[in-house]
Amino acid sequence: MTLSADDLKELQYSIQRMNSVAAVFRMRAENTMNPRFFAFATMIDTYLDCCQHSMTQGRDFIRDGLVISAEDKAQMQEIMNEIFTGDPATPPDAEGKK
Repeated sequence: MTLSADDLKELQYSIQRMNSVAAVFRMRAENTMNPRFFAFATMIDTYLDCCQHSMTQGRDFIRDGLVISAEDKAQMQEIMNEIFTGDPATPPDAEGKK
């Protein structure tokens, strides 16, 4: 289904609003001094890139989901790994100290 001019306008407005929220999140996340939390900002940026790409491909990313390239999927997986994984917890020694 082809997107109408009104659809495109609405989707572009949505992207602009999301970019505004993302900018505030990025600014605030920088102050946490936690690179894993800051990585969420990178994930948001990747999501927004996918929204823009989907729209240029004639897809309503709100209603129909995203067009995601293999490269974007790989990047998102790397970001998820950065956020949620890391060195395993150090087990306590015989005296119960880490």
